Amino acid sequence: MKFLIAACLVSVVYGQIPIPTREVGYVYKNGSDSAPVHLDAFLDLICPYSKQALPTLMQVAEMYGPKQLQLTVHLFPLPYHRNSFYATKGAHAISSLTQGNLTFDWINLVYKNMPALVNSATHQFSEDQMKTKFSNLASKLGLYPELFIPLLDDPHIEEDTRVAWKYACTRGVAGTPTFMVNDVLVGGSPAWTAAQWKQLLDAVLHPSKTRQTFKSHRLSACAPNTKRCEYLPGKIECCTSGEACIPNVGCRC
Repeated sequence: MKFLIAACLVSVVYGQIPIPTREVGYVYKNGSDSAPVHLDAFLDLICPYSKQALPTLMQVAEMYGPKQLQLTVHLFPLPYHRNSFYATKGAHAISSLTQGNLTFDWINLVYKNMPALVNSATHQFSEDQMKTKFSNLASKLGLYPELFIPLLDDPHIEEDTRVAWKYACTRGVAGTPTFMVNDVLVGGSPAWTAAQWKQLLDAVLHPSKTRQTFKSHRLSACAPNTKRCEYLPGKIECCTSGEACIPNVGCRC
């Protein structure tokens, strides 16, 4: 009996996700921890819909300012984007080398060069060739290959990347982009404009001025070239071309 209890305790300990050595995610432009709105975005660096969403999210963060809104980007490499894990390790490496000063520059650079990084463009590339390809991108940010490439195989960078991915899984993230406001999952779309985000976020900042809540917020109509996705009763997103309407989740790559 004692052996069985001990075995159960060991399995619980080893099944636990490691505690991160730093706070998970990357905060955009020093958004304040005490900001009344925390907007978390879970993105894949080789996902076109994550790429579509990020500029608007940064615009929204600029619009509200760091004292009102903290935007945190979490990198969630999807397994079917073969280069996403290395792109994400590259982000952690850049953050380590520059104390976080160029992390968003790296993210934007990868998105800018996404056509050369997708599966169809790199299916004949070896792992070492992909490391060189990412190193060439890093050199555009002034980082030397001899500093960048070793970090792609650094065990601490590997651990950071895996722990961040596991953390996202514990939050129920299954696809990208996924959005949370003050730790509540919201059915945002990568096609949302800054005005649509403002409609949602103003309801959080000024609840007395509106009757909208997270539970009742929904899009009234979908834009042209998108399709309506009612993934839960009364919960609607607008899926862009290439996105699937997943029950209980919403529009995802």
